[in-house]
Amino acid sequence: MTVEPTRYEYSPIKFLYERTTAEQLPAVIDAMLSLSAPPPRPELPANATPMQRITAAGIDGLRRREGVQLERRWEAVEQLDKLLTAGGSALRVNVDRTGLESRVGETTFRGVNRAVSAASARTEAGSAGQHLAAAWAAFYGRNPDPSKSYSESIKAVEAAAQAVVEPRNAKATLGTMLKVLERSAPGTFSTAISEKDSARKDVDLVVDMMRRLWQGQTSRHGSQAGTTLETKPQAEMAVFIAMTLVEWFSSGHVRRNP
Repeated sequence: MTVEPTRYEYSPIKFLYERTTAEQLPAVIDAMLSLSAPPPRPELPANATPMQRITAAGIDGLRRREGVQLERRWEAVEQLDKLLTAGGSALRVNVDRTGLESRVGETTFRGVNRAVSAASARTEAGSAGQHLAAAWAAFYGRNPDPSKSYSESIKAVEAAAQAVVEPRNAKATLGTMLKVLERSAPGTFSTAISEKDSARKDVDLVVDMMRRLWQGQTSRHGSQAGTTLETKPQAEMAVFIAMTLVEWFSSGHVRRNP
């Protein structure tokens, strides 16, 4: 879309307000939310290069200088979300305030917010919150991408579980963590609700969920027969499994015993 100024006035906002059709408006709002979002706070690896550290410092400085504008943006986005709710829109502002997504039940929406917050508040959970938010956005966003959503769900669980399951393995994956959990002696790991069946380990439920998520990904490897992408039902189930596991690991409901 091109803003068309009048002879006496140049106002992109007024142009969008007066000339955007109902069909175009969601795309315009989605784009403005994305373009106005502040750069994410960088997460530096332990072996970060000098250039990575300089870049991170620059982004942190930018966020501090724009603190007032970011606060105003937050207030404006909150007002926008209230308007969408009051108007009965099928869309809402997404978790990280960078675009629009399909509206889901309030309980479900609060659930993913709680899981993202729990992961973000725990340093050991690394980027779990970011990956979970990305998985949610890829599924419920205006342009759904089930395959990306599934992949981000796996990354979220990997980030949340690593410090508990394989704290010394910087290259840990869901597959390597499953091997550790499956081979662990009874009593090595525990959960908030203990397993009463003496034939099972306390973390068997967690293992079952992680294995289902890991083995259910169909696009992880290519093949001569072609890559099969995840379906929407598979991706949706993956997101909800990830929500649960990320919150369990981030909140200490799954832990390694001393």
